[in-house]
Amino acid sequence: MRKLTKRFITSSLDNLNLSMPIRYERYYISDTLRIQKKGNTYEKEILNENNTVTRKENISESEFLSLKENAYSKIIRDSYLYLDDKRVSIKKYLGDYQGLYRVEVTFTNMKEENLYQKETWMGQEITKSPLAFDKDLSKLSKEEFKKELKKYLE
Repeated sequence: MRKLTKRFITSSLDNLNLSMPIRYERYYISDTLRIQKKGNTYEKEILNENNTVTRKENISESEFLSLKENAYSKIIRDSYLYLDDKRVSIKKYLGDYQGLYRVEVTFTNMKEENLYQKETWMGQEITKSPLAFDKDLSKLSKEEFKKELKKYLE
């Protein structure tokens, strides 16, 4: 079953009740293969056409470093849990995508999704924008990224 998730943007993490971050270092090798360093773990993920992980496995650091050489894009971000609502996580982007703070709210069913009222600190919804998924984000040039980000930040 596919997760129901809405994505929003925010301009800051100030004054939010957040967990300690987990650093993700992701490399896209192709549309269907992504590798990542998550904390001290190295993983290889196979994605389908809907950007859903269909297979995930731990790999060695040497395999990670070898595969990383063939990456077309790199995304580094810190992932936080919003401690006031367990459905909410926040991704703070670093490097080429600095300035993007993506808020993800995951629902258990359509009714919950339809009744959801976003928090006052959340900005515009970006669920259908290229900023919503790392795979789409990874294909934007720096100029395209800045233009897309500007659309959603007042």
